[in-house]
Parts: sequence; structure tokens; C-alpha cells
Amino acid sequence: MEKCTYCIQRIETAHIEADKANRRIRDGEVLTACQAACPTQAIRFGDIADVHSSVAQAKSSPRAYVMLGELNTRPRTSYLARLRNPNPALADEST
Repeated sequence: MEKCTYCIQRIETAHIEADKANRRIRDGEVLTACQAACPTQAIRFGDIADVHSSVAQAKSSPRAYVMLGELNTRPRTSYLARLRNPNPALADEST
């Protein structure tokens, strides 16, 4: 087992191509291996500095959190909390 490198080789390939075209890496241009293998598209990767990118929008969601964020560890991976229905009146009527 190895620590995730966020597919640095794929990032660098996209970075080189973007430099050749004198532009920034576009949103969705880098596809990590885990992202490509995830059938539910639950994994996102991108530039959080670009406020219009899908990953920056997900990170600004009220559901977003990071592990040990209260300790100011500034981790590179963040998560979205699962949605739950707290209102029992709206429960699934099929049960």
C-alpha cells in the first residue's frame, strides 16, 4: 500500500499541455485513476482556487468537511456529509 499521490503523473501531463497552449488547466481535464474507476462519480478532483470549478463549488457546500479540520491540519482531501431526512413526517411511505 502506498500513500495517494493524486496521480501526479496525470497532473503533470495536463500541466505540460496547458503550458504549451499558454492557458490554465481546465476543470475536468485531469482524471485521476480512482476517479476514473469510481462508477458513481463520487470522487472529484480539481483546482479549488478556481471558484467556478466543480470541486471548489462542492468544497464550499455546507455539507463539506475535512478530517481534523478543527486542528488546522489543512488536509488536501475533503468530504461531503451524507444527506439524511430528519423529518419523520416525510419518511418513505413504502414501509
